[in-house]
Amino acid sequence: MKKIQNVLTIAAVLFSATFSFAQFSIGAKAGVYTSFIDVTEAAEGLTQNVEGLTTPTYGLVAEIGLGENFAFQPELLYTTKGFKVNEGINVNVGGFPIPAGVTASTKINYLEMPLSAKYKFGNAGLKFNITAGPVLSYAANGQLVTRANLLLDINPLKTNIDLDALNYERLEVSASIGAGMAYATSGGEFFADARYIHGFSDLYNAPVVDLNLKNRGIGVTVGYKVNL
Repeated sequence: MKKIQNVLTIAAVLFSATFSFAQFSIGAKAGVYTSFIDVTEAAEGLTQNVEGLTTPTYGLVAEIGLGENFAFQPELLYTTKGFKVNEGINVNVGGFPIPAGVTASTKINYLEMPLSAKYKFGNAGLKFNITAGPVLSYAANGQLVTRANLLLDINPLKTNIDLDALNYERLEVSASIGAGMAYATSGGEFFADARYIHGFSDLYNAPVVDLNLKNRGIGVTVGYKVNL
């Protein structure tokens, strides 16, 4: 709890600091985030059926102007990361193979704070940008969603994950790089962006099998900012 309070305090300071600058804007964004895990080579055989997970992401974004072409862009987002495992078999019914299986999705909900340097170029109406910078994330909670299917999907079973009991590393440090575009209006701008996030923190370290998990992901969002 203390860690998440520290993250929220830092976020509040950064967003309030935007009001000390002459050129800034603030807005909201939403989109999708596709996450997948990176493992050590020794554990690749244990994760052959592991797939990426696509979930919603949304939150607040601010932009602090640092000249005509440069800006600082802090964000505060709610993002779900994780992976899913598919196990399938064929059940013989009356001589016909019927596909059946189980999908188990591990979903970890993060409060995420990207801190990006932005370079902008283009004309007054339509601008393009490149962003890069660190990302601080805090894992608030998690859930395991198990879904069985036999021709039709069966109602999923949802189980809360005790991250502390698993010794899961809640605080994650990542880096992001991305690109986007923005269309100016009279009071602000519509924007769209895409970014790749590369995690550096070991989320869970199982030394017996050398299973070091790290997050990777690609996010695509759209939003609107108003000039203040």
